[in-house]
Amino acid sequence: MKPWSGRFEKPTAKAVEAYTASLAFDRRLYRHDIAGSIAQAKALNRAAILTDKEAELIIMGLVSIREGTEWGKLGSISH
Repeated sequence: MKPWSGRFEKPTAKAVEAYTASLAFDRRLYRHDIAGSIAQAKALNRAAILTDKEAELIIMGLVSIREGTEWGKLGSISH
């Protein structure tokens, strides 16, 4: 069940499902996406938009997601 399924009366059109599906790309790009997000958190910290603690927590969360994905613990994205 999709998180938004309760908002619509009709099911999503198959063409829309196919067009918006990203899991195949996510599986190939997650490492790069996470690396970019870590770099962004560091940049926001250097710009004093994020505190040291906020940046640390974000980076720890991203590393945890990356490791969980690589170890197959995040089943829907594991490869």
